[in-house]
Amino acid sequence: MGKFSFDNYRSQWPRVGAVTALAVAGITALGAKRMSKPQRLAALNLAALMAHQYEEYVDPGWFPGQFNHGLAHSNQPRNYPLNQDSALVVNVAFGYPFYLAPVIFPKTKWLGLAPAMFGIAQAVAHGVVFPRRAGDKYSPGSFTAALLHVPLGLSFIRALREQDGLDHSDYLKGALATITFAVIGIAGPILVGRDNNSPHAFTEAQMGPHTGVPGSDSPTK
Repeated sequence: MGKFSFDNYRSQWPRVGAVTALAVAGITALGAKRMSKPQRLAALNLAALMAHQYEEYVDPGWFPGQFNHGLAHSNQPRNYPLNQDSALVVNVAFGYPFYLAPVIFPKTKWLGLAPAMFGIAQAVAHGVVFPRRAGDKYSPGSFTAALLHVPLGLSFIRALREQDGLDHSDYLKGALATITFAVIGIAGPILVGRDNNSPHAFTEAQMGPHTGVPGSDSPTK
């Protein structure tokens, strides 16, 4: 195995995440007796996130093209406004801690409600909003969101309600945390990291059906 390279990780993090998801699921199964039911479901939701990211960026993997061209209407969709650097920050630097938090701090209810709510919202966004706005029939990430995030999120909320009970303030805090994550953890890195001259462009495969649109052949102007 070669030495760790950030350049390699920048392009391979979704695959690394997919393997990590298997490890998370295995560790969760082995440690199930030591974890509460909400903790187990939160851990599985973290693994689901990594599977979701694999669908977005690897197979079929053309969410970057859909986002930059179909949603942001960029004339330079290979690297603007989202590029490989900002995608890494959004999904790894912010996404992983957001979903890991309820596993580490299971007694803080809103920490678990936030990723559960966000995952359910992902199903709506990828299943309905993104395809309609982008003019596509499908959005990479929709299957994992619908088949993993939705049942895990609903099961987590039900398990938390049965174990500790939930009131309106818990749901409100969870919703506010979800919105805060979307603003700071997703929109923030994309806005801060946007760069017309970024060399960290997405591949042709990651453009998918949005390959061939003006600006998609070259990562820079």
